[in-house]
Amino acid sequence: MDIGRLAKEQEQYIIDCRRYLHAHPEVGEHEVETTRYIVGQLEEQGIPVQIFEGITGCVATIEGGQPGKTVMLRADIDALPIQENPGKSYCSVNPGVMHACGHDCHTAMLLGAARILWAHREELKGTVKLIFQMAEEIGRKSEEYVKRGALEGVDAIFGMHVWSQLDIGTVNFEYGPRMACSDRFTIQIRGTAAHGSSPHLGHDAILAAAAR
Repeated sequence: MDIGRLAKEQEQYIIDCRRYLHAHPEVGEHEVETTRYIVGQLEEQGIPVQIFEGITGCVATIEGGQPGKTVMLRADIDALPIQENPGKSYCSVNPGVMHACGHDCHTAMLLGAARILWAHREELKGTVKLIFQMAEEIGRKSEEYVKRGALEGVDAIFGMHVWSQLDIGTVNFEYGPRMACSDRFTIQIRGTAAHGSSPHLGHDAILAAAAR
């Protein structure tokens, strides 16, 4: 497969998907219409899709024409509770909610990949699963798909994240884990008061808490 050429053929479709999703953002665990849109796009191509009771998001399955391993491609679908300033024709129509972290891009890209993979499924060795994951911004909600068996039989999972600091047309990667964990922790810091004229005699608790 000439992936570059095939991706270029899907360019306008991906742009259209991204702009629709950007205009209709939903926060984590409430991506009902987003999920409905994704499922509709996949089913329109004839791609089998699985939804789950009690959670949003979905998993599509593309079985290749030849035996092989199962690879999962992942995109997150939730937005953030941020008010978007108007100015674009596709800016958010949902007050106080905005795709400010690129998840609309991730979802649109995976929908584009789905069309390519489905059209060339007979050339694939193994199975490709596509997971459209809810509530990434909340953290730990991905385990809900594990509980429901969505990852059973999956040999590897791949995801990617847009990064505005990179030049257009470039990709950045490195060995080892990256953006792979969400943790919660509590710290307690006790400072020492000092006069404003002599801060060096005290210990600033706010500064310490903000430091990494």
